[in-house]
Amino acid sequence: MDRDKELTFMEAAIGRNTSHISCAVDFLPPEVGIASFVMCFFTVFGNLLVVIAIVKDPYKELKTIPNYLIMNLAVCDLIVGIPSEFLLGLLSLLDYSEKLKYLYFVAYTSLYFSMVASSLTILTLAFERYVMVEAPFRSKDFLIYSHLKLSIVYIWLLSACAAGLSLLNICNEREYRFIITNAIGFPTVIFMFLIYSRVFYVVRKFIRQDLNNRSVSPRDGLLASDNSLTESIRRREREIAMSVFLFVGAFALCWVPCFVMENVIYLKEETREKLGQTADWVRCSGMVSSLLNPAIYALRYDKFRKAVRGIFRRRTNRFTMLSEDFVRPAV
Repeated sequence: MDRDKELTFMEAAIGRNTSHISCAVDFLPPEVGIASFVMCFFTVFGNLLVVIAIVKDPYKELKTIPNYLIMNLAVCDLIVGIPSEFLLGLLSLLDYSEKLKYLYFVAYTSLYFSMVASSLTILTLAFERYVMVEAPFRSKDFLIYSHLKLSIVYIWLLSACAAGLSLLNICNEREYRFIITNAIGFPTVIFMFLIYSRVFYVVRKFIRQDLNNRSVSPRDGLLASDNSLTESIRRREREIAMSVFLFVGAFALCWVPCFVMENVIYLKEETREKLGQTADWVRCSGMVSSLLNPAIYALRYDKFRKAVRGIFRRRTNRFTMLSEDFVRPAV
């Protein structure tokens, strides 16, 4: 295809020069659209729980720098739920018209915007945990709220610039996806793997040293059982390995197939037609990451679950008191 005939992302969105190519082919089929609706509900519900838990913080335990980054991640993922997943699901159920190209543009631009913001936030979280493990005594000087605010500002500015590439009409849609995939997507996976591998190595080394120091009882000087010590080391290492797998593995499993596919489609355009509906399902799988993040980064921890239970308990008690006041006869 000649350069002057390539359909730019902006043209696909607002309907210019679309006489030879229609952006309707990029609308999700109904089956994928229904899945998008379902994901929208759970994505919004889970991430709203995280945001409300940190904002309300009923037990004053959650307002820390890592948790503010987790709240920023939840806000990024909320944008995936609404408008991206909702609009993509809606478009799949509507008859095609030129006016719907505006909604298509909003859906995909917000999806790329939130994907970049989410990736950068996850990288910032990984770096924060690396600093905490590698330099625990200096981390208090480095991990301060002014740096947190600056990091969040940079995350949203860079995300806006990445999403703005489509607005500026710099590249066509295939090129845009190719650039975002290779400039943000793959580097995020690689850096996450390197950072968390280092974190796992340092923490495992610390655990072994700590348990070896405790192997001699301070009371009677008797050596602890070798089997018990080995099992304790293995159990704690499994816990750390599971956390690392969840952080890195979930993001990679959701997004890497999409990243690979976008590169293949860019290098060989006819692949898009051959993949058919599979391409839509692969792109949809990337959005599953936003559904899983609340459980991976927040709700699997006791303090978050405790805060959520506390919020619901207070709401229930307040509703009960209002109900009793309503039914109690006036004296």
